[in-house]
Amino acid sequence: MKAFSMKVFVVGLVILSATLALIGCGGGGDTPTPGEDPLAHLEAGRTYLQAGDLDQAIAEFEAAAQADPTLPEARFRLGNAYAERDQLDKAAEEFRAVLGLDANHADAHSNLGVVYYQKGQLSEAVSEFQAALDIKPEDAEAHYLLGAAYVQMGRLDGAVKEFQTALEHDSDLPEAHFGLGAVHKILGNTEEAIEAFERFLELGPAQDPQAQIEAERQLRELKGQ
Repeated sequence: MKAFSMKVFVVGLVILSATLALIGCGGGGDTPTPGEDPLAHLEAGRTYLQAGDLDQAIAEFEAAAQADPTLPEARFRLGNAYAERDQLDKAAEEFRAVLGLDANHADAHSNLGVVYYQKGQLSEAVSEFQAALDIKPEDAEAHYLLGAAYVQMGRLDGAVKEFQTALEHDSDLPEAHFGLGAVHKILGNTEEAIEAFERFLELGPAQDPQAQIEAERQLRELKGQ
């Protein structure tokens, strides 16, 4: 049950900074009249989110959670909305609430890990990413996120392993190629770094123009241009 997906976009070389991009799924159309139906509130919140009205979306997700406190999806969407507003403590509270209702909610573990990453709580972030992977070991994005946390901690060999594993599951994941390029450059592996950055650019990282600029700059340095 993955209502939103989350990615971390890397824009630095030594320090990989994370941001949540929360992408809604489901239908559009007119906003429904929810009443006390939690699912109707969820649909209304999703519609408001797609329209860019984050305040109203949060209000609907909160209403859904109040209408049915045992509904993990309501707390999950509310956590994502709080994270998009950069209310990280509230986001973390909601993701923990989801896990209290469903300990095997892999996406809640991943998103909670990103919140911890944003707050600089790297050990906690690693624990959450590992928990997500215990549930969904094939999740390329979670492997990437774990690798990004390892870079922050200076665990570069572990970062390389996680980025490579991410690409085994999704060879077109741009962020993992960027991460590999960054770590290989730090380690002095010039050819591998060039290959990774070039592949990143081939994939067209339109979601993060700053990362594209950084990759191009790194390639110029690596090639001595």
